[in-house]
Amino acid sequence: MIYIVTASYTEGKVFIDHFKLEKLDNPSKFQVFNKDELFLIISGVGIVNSAIATTYLLTKYGWRSEDIALNIGICGAVKTQFSKGDLILCNKIINHNSKKAFYPDILINHSMKEAVLESFDFPVKKEHQEYVEGDIVDMEGAGFFEAVSSFLPPHNIHCIKTVYDFLEYDKIDPKDIANILRKNIPHIEDFMNSLLAFNEKYLKIQKEDEKLNEILQKLKENLHLTKSMENELKRILKGYLVRNKELPEEIAEFINIKVNSKKEGKEYFEKLKKILAL
Repeated sequence: MIYIVTASYTEGKVFIDHFKLEKLDNPSKFQVFNKDELFLIISGVGIVNSAIATTYLLTKYGWRSEDIALNIGICGAVKTQFSKGDLILCNKIINHNSKKAFYPDILINHSMKEAVLESFDFPVKKEHQEYVEGDIVDMEGAGFFEAVSSFLPPHNIHCIKTVYDFLEYDKIDPKDIANILRKNIPHIEDFMNSLLAFNEKYLKIQKEDEKLNEILQKLKENLHLTKSMENELKRILKGYLVRNKELPEEIAEFINIKVNSKKEGKEYFEKLKKILAL
């Protein structure tokens, strides 16, 4: 599942149109849109609103550790190296009020720039610049990230921002917002697909590790392995899997047998090592 949180309907509509999302009959103050495995919620402006909407979305429609949550929207840029329309993946998110900092795990390649996002509870103007620690500013990211952190691992939580202005806060043009977000959709969609592919691989590795640990635990108990023998066997098992993709059928013999002495266990251990050396 992918969950997207946007502050405004203007920001959300770009993705509603692109992914052909349909509005759900939702008995709450939030507008929620969905198609297949994608949900989008309009949170409203502000750190607290973003946190509440995000928590509502994940608890209402269910969540799994492999789900992905994205906060997407516009931001103001403090640093001059950015240009209007730049798409930014935030590598650190700061809550200006609490001074808490959050760090997403960026484990995949992407085509975006990276920067530090700082979230305020008021629109940041140039006269506030001396108080800004981040490279870019918004009013939602920190609330979103802290809320999602209670549910999902950090490699599945990301804030993606598009530079709209340079702290020259004035009237916001909805058409302008839609245009710059729409241009960045290919990059955002590529990132989403890369996250899904990574999670599929990550889950497979997790399941393999769980299976390996179960086998290792049985072998430890059945063969009366010492701690050093257990660590050595774990290393050997992983090496065998890297070379052969799956464990040998002969390992069933060792999983089902129970030895009566340490000497007998050591003999079976040496025999197992020879099989795993292939």
